[in-house]
Amino acid sequence: MKRKITPELSSKDWKEFCSRFHFDNDKLLLIRAIYTAMLPLVDAFAYYSIKQDLPGVSLAHYAYGLVTLGNGADELSELYLNHEQLEEAYIADCLSLMLLSNAYEQFAKAVEEESSLYAIELSFLGDEYPLELLPEIFEHVSPDGIHLTGSNMLKPLKTAALIIKLDSQISKSSVIPARTVKICRAHQERPLVLSCHTPMVPCRFLISDIEALLFLV
Repeated sequence: MKRKITPELSSKDWKEFCSRFHFDNDKLLLIRAIYTAMLPLVDAFAYYSIKQDLPGVSLAHYAYGLVTLGNGADELSELYLNHEQLEEAYIADCLSLMLLSNAYEQFAKAVEEESSLYAIELSFLGDEYPLELLPEIFEHVSPDGIHLTGSNMLKPLKTAALIIKLDSQISKSSVIPARTVKICRAHQERPLVLSCHTPMVPCRFLISDIEALLFLV
């Protein structure tokens, strides 16, 4: 199945953005300008199945699939990088990660509508389930516009493989929307670094880029 999704940042997302990604509030005008430029470029889709046919997944009810923002977000970040605008490229990546997180929520809602079950838990490949399932998922959902490389990398870069646990009753202890993806500074007592925590989504920045960004954010 294929579902068009339209991720966007809510007022709550905007309130959390600067603190989550360690930007000063005076950067907000620039961030909003980049968001305005990015949003029309986002072409997000979920490709998924509610069949219980993945090997090694023993859940009674589940769905699985791929969620992507399309090529536009990658291309905007790449454009900034090509012009050595590292801060703008970093902002674009942070915005796209927030949008991808919102896309996970919409994917979960689509699955609930299709299955008439509740989305209880969302898992990423490489987290609770092995990356070896990726070719199987890719073959089953047949996503147009997404490519799987020989080294099991997904392109566009802002694409994730997910498995959603489903149940006939909603659980108060389990929360959908999905776990937020974020980039955060390491603990202050440790060497100052920027680290990406985004399951199945590679970070585009080299160490040299990250070192330069420490002086910008």
